[in-house]
Amino acid sequence: MPSALPLAVATKPYQLPLPMAVRSAAKCGARGVQFDLRDELVPQELTETGIRQLTHHLDELTLRLAPAVFPLRRPLYAAAQMDGRIAAVGDAIQFAGRLKTRVLTLRIGPLPSEKEAPLRRLLGDVLSDLVRLAERVGVTLGITTGPEAALEYVHLVESITTGRLGLDFDPCSCVAGGHSVAANFRELHKHIVHVQARDGVRDLVGQGTEVAVGSGVVNWLELLALFHEADYRGWLTAIRTQGSNPGLDVTRAVQYLQEIYT
Repeated sequence: MPSALPLAVATKPYQLPLPMAVRSAAKCGARGVQFDLRDELVPQELTETGIRQLTHHLDELTLRLAPAVFPLRRPLYAAAQMDGRIAAVGDAIQFAGRLKTRVLTLRIGPLPSEKEAPLRRLLGDVLSDLVRLAERVGVTLGITTGPEAALEYVHLVESITTGRLGLDFDPCSCVAGGHSVAANFRELHKHIVHVQARDGVRDLVGQGTEVAVGSGVVNWLELLALFHEADYRGWLTAIRTQGSNPGLDVTRAVQYLQEIYT
């Protein structure tokens, strides 16, 4: 295995002003940070001077920019406010290019079924346009995997021909869908540009729930070994979207993953 795990931490779970969240990330031992480009860093509010200051601050803390994320409030293809949503994603892609963050992740919503052919075509058209823009500014768009089968994501990614569309692999959503994390990673690995350190459990009625890393069913030792087997060289980012103390949970996730990696 590589000598150091490319481990990052999302700053948003700390629920602190960004400079304090970045310092918390540095203290927990992460090598990189993930920024939310909707709520933490807003394209219209950060000048080129501000970007240089941010980059200098990260350099001082020996942190690097991991893939950024742009959360959506509705599925990418939803009819309501679609034009504004797509424009906002486009702005985030260009902002990621200015930041020199090479990957922007995006959760696009449930994949339309085969019976929803018009929605599938619409999603393909929207992604084709966004990927074309991303290629132009030197960014790879990575769509976050959900509970659907791996093959559905393979078909979607390989249907886009305007540039590279990557996958942001989410083990927690894989658990929620009742799939093997290891098997899905193997099936998707050539398209994966980022991996989330999220854990989960599935209850008796088949509902998935996010839990702290190390307390769910994801076999992290196995997954880390698969990184080596698949020659995955991207980031693994500790992310927490639930819980009473998400900042503490991502800090402990970094520490847990470092411990089992050594």
